[in-house]
Parts: sequence; C-alpha cells; structure tokens
Amino acid sequence: MGKLDQKWYEKYGKIFGIYEGFTPVLMIAEPKWIRNILVKDFQYFVDLRTPLFVDPIIDRMLYVQTGKKWRQMRVLITPTFTFSKIKMMTNLIIECAQTLAENLFEVAEEMIEVDIEKYFGAYFIDVIAKCAFGITLDSQKDPNNPFVKAARNTINPGPWKVYLSIFFPNLTKFLRLSVFARSTTRLFKKLLEEAIDKRKKMKDEEKPNDILQSLLEIRINDIIAKKFEKKDIMAQCMMFFVKGYMSTNATFTFLAHELAKHPDIQEKLIKEIDETFKDKKEINYDSIVGMNYLDAVFQETLRLYTPLPRLERTLTKEYMFENTGVKIPTHTIVAIPTYAIHHDPQYFPDSDKFIPERFLSENKQTLYPYTNLPFGAGQRYCLGMRLATLEIKIALIKTLQRVRFRRGANTKDQPEFDKNKRLHYPKNVFLNFDVREDKLIT
Repeated sequence: MGKLDQKWYEKYGKIFGIYEGFTPVLMIAEPKWIRNILVKDFQYFVDLRTPLFVDPIIDRMLYVQTGKKWRQMRVLITPTFTFSKIKMMTNLIIECAQTLAENLFEVAEEMIEVDIEKYFGAYFIDVIAKCAFGITLDSQKDPNNPFVKAARNTINPGPWKVYLSIFFPNLTKFLRLSVFARSTTRLFKKLLEEAIDKRKKMKDEEKPNDILQSLLEIRINDIIAKKFEKKDIMAQCMMFFVKGYMSTNATFTFLAHELAKHPDIQEKLIKEIDETFKDKKEINYDSIVGMNYLDAVFQETLRLYTPLPRLERTLTKEYMFENTGVKIPTHTIVAIPTYAIHHDPQYFPDSDKFIPERFLSENKQTLYPYTNLPFGAGQRYCLGMRLATLEIKIALIKTLQRVRFRRGANTKDQPEFDKNKRLHYPKNVFLNFDVREDKLIT
C-alpha cells in the first residue's frame, strides 16, 4: 500500500483522492494540513476508520472505539503506559531479550543462515505473554505451546477477512464473519481469567508490574471505571497481539537487515552499547533513554520502513480546510500517506538511503514538522509507542552484546514486503550471525 501511495503522491502531488471500491478517500500530505487534522482541529477527526471484527472481546479494543466511548476508555487506559509504568516493565522485557540473545548465540555457533523474522517473532510473543498475560515462555523452543499456537493464529488472520472487515463492515456484520478464529479468542479468554483469579490470591508485593496488573488496578482505584469490565481488560491485552506484534516484529527485522547491510553503522552502534554498559552488569531504563545513536538507528528504520503505510481518520462533522473554500462532507475518510511522505527527498535528502545521523539529537531541529509520523501525533498517537520502543531497543542491545548481524547467501539487497499483510511486513529475511569473539557476554 505504501509503495502505491508513493507512486500516486509523486504523480498527483500532496492532495489527491482515490476510490477503494465505492468508498472515496481523500489523501492529504501537506504538513500544515496534517497538523490541522491530527492536532489543531482534532475535534473533527476523532474517529479512525475501524474494522469490525465481529467478536465480543476483540470489538472492545481501544482502537476500535469511537467518539465518547473512545475518549472515556483512552483516559482510563493511558496511565498504564506512562514513563513510570513502562520503566517498571524493563526487567520483564530484559528476561525475554536474554532468551532471544541466547537462541541467536546458538545459531551463530552452528553457523547457519536463518529467517530472522521467526526468531524475532518468538521474542515479541514472549514479551506480550509476560507483560500482558503474566505467562513465561520460550516460543522459539516451545512452538507447540497452546498459547504460542493461539498467538500465531491471532497475528496471522486470513487477509481477505481483514480487508472485508475494513471495506465492507456492514456485510461483515450481516454475515457474522469473525476475523479471528473463535477458538483462539476463547483460549485467550480462559488464560486471562485464570491469570486474573491468580492475581486476586496474591499479596500486593507479589503482584508483577505488568500491563495486566495495571489494567486490573483501574477497576479498583478509579470510580469512573465501574463500567470497565473484565471483558474490556481482556480486549486490551488482546490488542497487543492485534496491533503491537506485527509492527514491532517488522521494525526489528528491517533494522537487523539494515545493520547487516551496513557493517560500519553496526560497529558504531556496538561501540555505543559497549561504552554505555562497560561498568554495568545489567541494562537499565535510564541508560537506554540516553543512547543517542541507538535512538537514531531506531528512528531511521521507522522512517525507511514505516510499518503503517497511512494514518486514517473519519470526519465526524463537515469541515473546511482553511483558506481553500473546500468543504469535506461528514463521514469522509481522510488519509495521510506517511510512507510516501517519509520517502520525499524534499523532507529527507537521499530518502531511500539508511542514514541514522539525520535523527541524532543535534540534527533533529532540521526535520520539518509533521513529516515524520511513524507513531502518529496528537491525541490518537500510538499509546503503545514507549513500550514498543523499549522492546526493540532492549532486544537489540542484548543481541549485539552476543552476536553481529551478517549478510548471507540468501540475503536480498532490499527486503521483500509480504503482500498478504496490510502493514509493511518483511518476507523471507535471511541473515547469518557471528559470535562476538571480541566480547563474549555470559
């Protein structure tokens, strides 16, 4: 989708319209109007174009909600993702990243080329299982675990069902066609009910600092949250599979591919990692936040391989773009082609090249406002942004303390996108791993 948007963007300019079936979509790529849509005139653009999953749990997820219900739920859930809450999850994520590093170290010792997406995908399943469900896994070595099987079914629904739910929601509702297998959501519901019952029997000091616990505490501590039911808690935990898994796994896979292609950049990053943790046995949140080059590499990966090709909003009332005389009718879908903007040389010189230096702290002031939008902006920015960032950075640090990424016989110059996914998702990214003989970390 991003490549197609880029083609139209280059041909028609920063404002153009397309049809998706019978649905007109207005594409807006002018930064000053993007600011209006996402921030200044947000009250007109509150709702997303949301699919209908026809599932009693999934359809309670935050990002599916609209209007007043979305606002209320967003206020309740936002405290779960504050700096302090995410910081408390650091050790849980480190445990999962340690397992990933050990698995990749074994691959390096065996000197075999592997599809890295499968290894990274197992890591993100482990993180979500631990942080959202309170379950400890090693998905790579235990692929037949019922939780792992259910997770993979959830993150790989039939693409035709996804598109049908987006473009023809009324037909989906009429047919009662669930995007996800009901057996899968029933299993997650059972696991979450068991986890919640277990938490009730724990002493306060025994309860883990994870997402599930934060959501449970909403119901205890907030009078407004009386209508926040157990099904709502389950839905938000499920949301991390539906919304979080694919984008984080894709970003980490693309990042590793670029480091293998650019060993000079990889060595700069390894140097920063070694210097940051030379006197520290353990990774800690504050040290990660202070790593300038690591953040630049991460941000440049998001720009170059924007997981979400567009940001979309649905007009809640008639709107006129300032100084144009152009009125946009209520319920019109307005889309921001983020992938196309991220590849515009007007904003990012040599836009097809991987240049982390453009995101170093001393260079960020040169970036044009509202042209770099991997997590969106305004009140509907990605709520899981901090958690996703921490997951990827910790995994990268732990991995590069043990091994280096290296191109293999099957490594392509440009990763192929999986056309069955609506997100930009890598397909068949093969790499080798070399044991770091210069610094073996036990």
